[in-house]
Amino acid sequence: MEELLACVILCGEGLLPWKVYQERLDARFLEDPDNDLLQELEWNVGDWKGAYARIREYWGEHAGSIRMEVFGRFFMARLREIFRREDLDLCRFGSRMYVLWENLPPWLQDVQPFWTLSYADDPLSWGDVEQSRRIYREMLEYYEK
Repeated sequence: MEELLACVILCGEGLLPWKVYQERLDARFLEDPDNDLLQELEWNVGDWKGAYARIREYWGEHAGSIRMEVFGRFFMARLREIFRREDLDLCRFGSRMYVLWENLPPWLQDVQPFWTLSYADDPLSWGDVEQSRRIYREMLEYYEK
């Protein structure tokens, strides 16, 4: 379920294709076909806004039971793929990461490494590209240590 939350958040910001969410949902549903939430999401697979709202609602009610390691590994792995692209525009990436942070559930915003999304691009304002790159690398490798 943690991966579904990560998928809808990343899809919502255009950082992950909706197809990835659909594949994750299908796999999760096949593992647990009696799960009411998964059934509901499968029935409404074409409704991105509904899925987004329903999954956020679910995790709002179950925030204390989220396995941060599972969520974080999946979430950061997808961001790492974007960060490592040769054509990366670090300023644009930084702007998108701030917006991503703003749209995280409130109970995730102040937790590391997610909080880093709110400030990692700050050094760019004084021209320190390498410091921003270093901050992003540390954030993206947080769960790999």
